Amino acid sequence: KQNGLMAQKQNAAFAAMTTNSSCTTGQDACINGSFAQCTGSTFSLTPCSSGLSCFVLPLLNSNGTSISCDTQDDAEARIQAVG
Repeated sequence: KQNGLMAQKQNAAFAAMTTNSSCTTGQDACINGSFAQCTGSTFSLTPCSSGLSCFVLPLLNSNGTSISCDTQDDAEARIQAVG
């Protein structure tokens, strides 16, 4: 359940971010549906494949979350599945 709450919180935080948001090298995020990696102090975006968007998803077998490209429906189902 905690993983689902963390995923929801991170997705909400990422929704407010832009490519101009400050970041720390090594930080990953989802920005405008793309996977974002911080190099230096700026985000570099890598678009997801067609039909997919970047989401924070809850891990199922351990504590934490992961960032990956997925469909909106599957991402929502994964978050709901963990409570």
